[in-house]
Amino acid sequence: MLVELLKVPGDEARAETVQCHGAYARLSWLREIYQSKCEAEHWTIATHAYLWHLLGCTFFANKSATHVYVMFLDAFRDLSQSGSYAWGAATLVHMYDNLNDACKSGD
Repeated sequence: MLVELLKVPGDEARAETVQCHGAYARLSWLREIYQSKCEAEHWTIATHAYLWHLLGCTFFANKSATHVYVMFLDAFRDLSQSGSYAWGAATLVHMYDNLNDACKSGD
């Protein structure tokens, strides 16, 4: 998905997920992708990176506050459909699913 929607080389995508120990990307890496795509005037790809970063910082933030799940990028595969999603309901489901982890101390 990283290769397809963000147009990053496969080895860079693999290195990112290996560094994050799973199907995640660092928010700082996303900011770099966004900046490079804006400089190259690849607006659709920059939009994918920006919106995915926004989800990772707001609606679907996790305990790390530094990573975002790769699966959330799929929500922006078709940008014309993204506005019709029930983002509030999706956010509530995500919060409920992660409530148990968030209440644990020591991590």
